[in-house]
Amino acid sequence: MRWRGYLDLIISRYAAKPVQKEIRHLLWTSIYQVGFMKKAHYHVVKESVEYAKKEHGRPVAGFLNAVLRKFINDAQLKEMPEADKIRASFPNWLCRRWSDRFGTEGADTLLAEFMREPRFALRVNTACITVEEAGQRLADEAIVAVRGQFSPSALLVDRLLPVMATSLFRQGLVSIQGEASQLAGMAVREAKGQMVLDACCGSGTKTRQITELCPGSSVYSMDNDLMRLTLSALNTSVLCGDSLKPPFKPGSFDTILVDAPCSSLGIIRKHPEIKWRRTKGDIRRFADLQLAMLNSLWDLLAGGGRMIYSVCSFEPEETCDVIHNLSKEKKFTLENPLPFLFNKDYFISLPHETAMDGFFIARLRKP
Repeated sequence: MRWRGYLDLIISRYAAKPVQKEIRHLLWTSIYQVGFMKKAHYHVVKESVEYAKKEHGRPVAGFLNAVLRKFINDAQLKEMPEADKIRASFPNWLCRRWSDRFGTEGADTLLAEFMREPRFALRVNTACITVEEAGQRLADEAIVAVRGQFSPSALLVDRLLPVMATSLFRQGLVSIQGEASQLAGMAVREAKGQMVLDACCGSGTKTRQITELCPGSSVYSMDNDLMRLTLSALNTSVLCGDSLKPPFKPGSFDTILVDAPCSSLGIIRKHPEIKWRRTKGDIRRFADLQLAMLNSLWDLLAGGGRMIYSVCSFEPEETCDVIHNLSKEKKFTLENPLPFLFNKDYFISLPHETAMDGFFIARLRKP
């Protein structure tokens, strides 16, 4: 999925007619093995053609054989610059958008960052174990983990399955949570509220973090998807509710975390299918929803309370523009959301600058 656009470009060079979905998928996997994996070409061709002959018949097997052999011998395609291969692997509208915003060189750096295999972040439950101890226990299991660069509770690993097999994970001493995502929980802790609402808790990842970081606070979790709430297995006060029509009295909370639904373009490295699912119009649609949610939840804040707004996006419409548009309707003061920032009104992670997910965090204080 990461290279789908480039794989389709290859197929289009050799196929005179549209290719059926099942055959296209077979071509994707076969071309990927030839172009990106350390496999002998003749083995890939032989196995793929035999499979195609068995499942789809001789004509399809012959077509597959011809495409693969042409690709193997296509000197012009092999000399294609890496940046062009990467650009072919993103929708045109995203390439244009990021080129307009960051310039050609900046956009190419961003796209290349998104094409890298992701590193995964673990969050250490520092109430029970130190990060150093967790790292050593992982090392004892032959798992290499390095410290995160922003979150003091983050460890980075290359693979998750070995971690999930450890007693450290089973005992809840480490959990899977992106480093940028961990910063949103830290921003909630910095707000120092006694009554806390995680208004879009989803699977409860941030709720569990907030509960660990704020042991003296009452933490409530809300989501509009009952299935997600059921699977979350949260131990806090949980309810199924809509942030656009929240079932709470005004002034009920000191701190509200709004980790809002968004385009999710900041996590393409981990979920490459997102770039093919999103359209340009989705960014505006999510921005309108985010503003509506902030407006709806605002009255639940007590005077002097804080609202933490976060999204796994770095698009202006979903980040700074949402805050600017909210300021036209509500009065608030932007506060530095995280202790390591200096003279900043918000935190924004650009993947090609931070090597983390694209992310945005703002903290708004109600008068």
